[in-house]
Amino acid sequence: MARPASQFCCGCSLTFGVTFILLLNLIQNLFYIVTAFSNVVMKIPVFGANMGLTAQTFNAAFCLLGLPFIFSGFWGAWTRMEGHIRLYLYYMIASISLDAVNTCLFLSSGDICDHMPRVLQKHGSAFACGFMRLGTIIGVLQLVIVQVYFAYTVWSLCEDYEATGGGPGLPELMKTANEHHQKRRYLAPHGDEHFGVAAGFPVAYGAFDSQNTGLGGSRLFGGTSHETNYPPVKL
Repeated sequence: MARPASQFCCGCSLTFGVTFILLLNLIQNLFYIVTAFSNVVMKIPVFGANMGLTAQTFNAAFCLLGLPFIFSGFWGAWTRMEGHIRLYLYYMIASISLDAVNTCLFLSSGDICDHMPRVLQKHGSAFACGFMRLGTIIGVLQLVIVQVYFAYTVWSLCEDYEATGGGPGLPELMKTANEHHQKRRYLAPHGDEHFGVAAGFPVAYGAFDSQNTGLGGSRLFGGTSHETNYPPVKL
């Protein structure tokens, strides 16, 4: 089994990396939703207008379906909840699978050189065809590597939260390390914190409250005299 990553992009935290991935995915989904709405509903041709009606509708529906998963991932990253991020991981895996299927269908639909621009054909069709094939292969490999790395980062954060139990981590605890001490210093009795007695000394003066602490202001066991000699005198 693969080992979870501890950082994102060699220096950033996993929480930052997952938040960055979620933000990119949100922008992508909103872009496809807006362009499909403009092409199909408003009849204003924008990006992707040459695609079929079925393909545009399916892309918009899948992106619209992914919005709750994306917001769930945001909430899980901010509150350190492993289950919410894992839900987004499942949606991310489904999205990568659909991208892989669409890429395979595009590559198998025909030769890439058939879609070569005329400008390139005039300056040597053989060289342009080889350049387009090489560029397509490099582009597909880069896309696969980036998507797999993003999914690996989200999975690593899920494993981290599962191992640590979620909740505040060490950085969050270090930020509020002195908060408890400051509250007890100015709001709570100090006698209970340092001496284990019922009440403490006033914060304003730093003196013992002898009437409440029992130090010098009350009798031990209800007695009337106290022996102060040591060793005590034998009777």
